[in-house]
Amino acid sequence: MKSTLLILFLTLIHLTSFGQEFDFKKVPLSNARVLANHMQVLAASYPLKKLSGLDLIKVQILSEKYDDAIATIEKEIKDKPKTEQIYLDLYHQYAKAKLAPNFQVAFKELYKSYVTKADDFQVLNLDDTLIARDGTDYFISDFERTYEGMTAETISNETAQNLIHKYFLKTVYESTRNLFFEAIKQDHKRRYRINDNIIVPMKDGAEVSVVVVERKETVKAKKPTILIASIYAGTNETGAMLSASKGYVGVITNTRGKRLSKGPVKPLEHEHTDVYEVIDWISKQPWSNQKVGMYGGSYNGFTQWASMKHKVHPALKTIVPMVAIAPGIDYPMENNVLHNYSYSWNFYVTNTKFLDFKVSQDYNRWDTLKNRWYTSGVAFNRLDSLDGQVNRLWNTYMQHPSYDDYWKKMIPFKQEFSKIDIPILTITGYYDDSQIGALYYYDQHTKYVKNPNHYVLVGPYDHWTAQTQPQEFLRNYKLDKTALIDIRYDLVYQWFDYILKGKEKPNILKDKVNFQVMGTNTWMHKPSLSAMTNDTLTFHLSDAKTDDFYALKSKSNASKISLTVDFKDRESMTNTGYYPWPLEKESINLKDGLLFKSESLEEDVIINGSFLGNLEFTINKKDVDYSVILYQLTPEGNYFHLSYYIGRASYAHGREHRQLLTPNKKVQVSFNNSKLISKKLQKGSRMVAVVNVNKNNNAQLNYGTGKEVNEENIKDAEVPLKIIFSGNSSISLPVWYSQKE
Repeated sequence: MKSTLLILFLTLIHLTSFGQEFDFKKVPLSNARVLANHMQVLAASYPLKKLSGLDLIKVQILSEKYDDAIATIEKEIKDKPKTEQIYLDLYHQYAKAKLAPNFQVAFKELYKSYVTKADDFQVLNLDDTLIARDGTDYFISDFERTYEGMTAETISNETAQNLIHKYFLKTVYESTRNLFFEAIKQDHKRRYRINDNIIVPMKDGAEVSVVVVERKETVKAKKPTILIASIYAGTNETGAMLSASKGYVGVITNTRGKRLSKGPVKPLEHEHTDVYEVIDWISKQPWSNQKVGMYGGSYNGFTQWASMKHKVHPALKTIVPMVAIAPGIDYPMENNVLHNYSYSWNFYVTNTKFLDFKVSQDYNRWDTLKNRWYTSGVAFNRLDSLDGQVNRLWNTYMQHPSYDDYWKKMIPFKQEFSKIDIPILTITGYYDDSQIGALYYYDQHTKYVKNPNHYVLVGPYDHWTAQTQPQEFLRNYKLDKTALIDIRYDLVYQWFDYILKGKEKPNILKDKVNFQVMGTNTWMHKPSLSAMTNDTLTFHLSDAKTDDFYALKSKSNASKISLTVDFKDRESMTNTGYYPWPLEKESINLKDGLLFKSESLEEDVIINGSFLGNLEFTINKKDVDYSVILYQLTPEGNYFHLSYYIGRASYAHGREHRQLLTPNKKVQVSFNNSKLISKKLQKGSRMVAVVNVNKNNNAQLNYGTGKEVNEENIKDAEVPLKIIFSGNSSISLPVWYSQKE
């Protein structure tokens, strides 16, 4: 062993105080022992003075300085939020076990003791963080891909640190996953009565699988029930356990065909009847007091609305839909533009009775597929032929590009909202991928019911954190402290206690619409979405140009600004930066689309709501998929991604029916459902708008022939698309001036 380490050490030269690189020689991945020695030497030769916190812990553990690592962890853990403590606690037990003669035995005992001493909520957090979001397989493959891809004989300081980071994650989780999985799951059995063998028959002869969870050592009595209706079989148990620990009976029902139920899995199609029937079943159980609440996010948010399509069950007293998708509205397409991320999701949820994690994490397959589709130019509806596996659900989507009866049967439609008379708390985020769906339900409910008992909470959260608890940073942006609320563990159950147990309403819900104003460390509270704004800033597109930017003007003008897109060109893409990640950056792609910049703002202002667009243009095609991205160019010169819109021009008048454009005839296309945001814009900021045509490997390509977009292919791209925007085109920002209050 010592001779091996010596040889390896000679291949890794320690960085001098002025050095920039390590000499590096790869060893076979198949030889785990040699690889471990190799990485140990790399970690041991890394300059510790450059490191602190978690980076230092990783190097100390890999270089087998376990006592030092334990001391660093114990120092770090005191000031960390609960979720970060979970990881540090794991590394703490790992480092301690490494000092024992038998690592496996020592770690098992240490972690079991750690879990036993924790309260219910700490253990549920462990499950949510380490099991439900288990990244072990990804950590392994990520390190191996990175290591195999290294070809240079020297590596930089940054590359060495990245390699240490990835090997650390692979090593720790690969050697402990089974042990902490078992410790947590056994502890659940100690705390809860879990009946996961229930089958409930549906009126049409189908069946659904149900799980009931109650807290042990509590007085048996009739209680309210909290229901989660989900397609994600096997991943919502902690939600039911949380309800049990909060004084409720927790129930999970899964989409027909999932878990123990017979028959095929049909996502989205039967929740509008099945969930209602499960609520009816709950109301007749001996442990039920005939009061049911529902909560959950994404698909689990959709199921709550679906349950009320035909009527609201008398036992259903409230719902808390978080980041709820709305089929046909924002999933699988957004403003009638169909994205391809749903392609792999279909296999993930339908391949097995539970979930096919292996297929969902086959990133190479999905990246290869979308790149192959893009470069080949074949029609979108042939995606599964390129994949070599029939995707039944995907082919169904192909048949329903507009908001037709297929989608309308899934959730309440128009007047069907008028009968929904229960209290509702909608939760979403400014960077939630399903924000449009979540707020669609609110918009329709308030449209068809006068002053409904419907509250909205929205803040600087994404699809995940709006269902759980936001962290200090979101996509590199540091959140205000007031935004760091525990949504799932505190707010949701405060709401249930308010509605189902007669306790006080959550303090943060001071009015019907409650939103955190980024950059102010405050929340605002308004009676409606429209009340969020008291003024509008309108900018018109102009052909006046300075360097790479056209100008945004305060008045309409006679400008003409041209954009040409060649769909035959598959060497490049457009509109690749529309997705907000990271939120703030030093630069944007100045060659992608038409870039417009305003003059500096003369005073502070808050952007509150969804920005609007009214684009006037002529085009040589019958249709176009376009996007508008809105940035704040800060006084410091950084670009902050505020919001974006992507949509199909032929559906600008409504998502139900397509109205093709007339080539070379001036047309006005408007939109008003961009992503909602609230953020303070400082004096001296400028607004930057990027207007673009969508052409990339993430969504359909609309060639503009007027044929069904799913059927178009590169043969329809002989003539490049040319669009000319006029100076009557405008972008309007809903804003709030505090002095006008």
